[in-house]
Amino acid sequence: MIKINIIRNYGTCGKSLTGGSFSTPSLNKGAARRLTTLLFALLFLTMCTSKESTGRLSNACDSIEDLGKQVLEAVYNNDLERLKAMAITPEEYKSYVWPQSPISKIKQWQENYDFVRKQQFSRSSLALRQMLARYGGRQYTLVRVRFEDDTTDHTTYKAHRDARLMVKNPDGKEVVLNLFGSIVEMDGQFKIMSFDTH
Repeated sequence: MIKINIIRNYGTCGKSLTGGSFSTPSLNKGAARRLTTLLFALLFLTMCTSKESTGRLSNACDSIEDLGKQVLEAVYNNDLERLKAMAITPEEYKSYVWPQSPISKIKQWQENYDFVRKQQFSRSSLALRQMLARYGGRQYTLVRVRFEDDTTDHTTYKAHRDARLMVKNPDGKEVVLNLFGSIVEMDGQFKIMSFDTH
């Protein structure tokens, strides 16, 4: 019996492409080796393809609405890692967001970038866990996404600020959820800036 463990990979918009493990029937040694080689080759190709993007953001969604739907699905499934994958990474923040941030133009903060970054991601991580503790396991259907603040057009990206998800609960009642803060748009793709809503 050959057992192959597949490492979980998040592709487009934080969707889990692979996961778990599976077994193949017993084969002779040569056939088993060829099958194993083929399976790993296909897995590698799939993982590479899933990471390819016309934009510069990893695991980004193709629309604001798609991002909203994926967030609600991950919240329903209590999927912390999937939600993390939908947010800007430290590398993306440093490369694209920070250089266009007003605070990055101030010398005092330029010299304290590491502090700013740690604060940004610490607050986001805490807010994400608090949000999941409150809403995790609840099922909602997205109606639309609205924003309470203006959209800021930076050189490398747009920031759609202060997002709200208009949703319906299982009873059909429409409610408003404040699950994360702003949304980053870059190259026609979308990710969460931060789960911190303050």
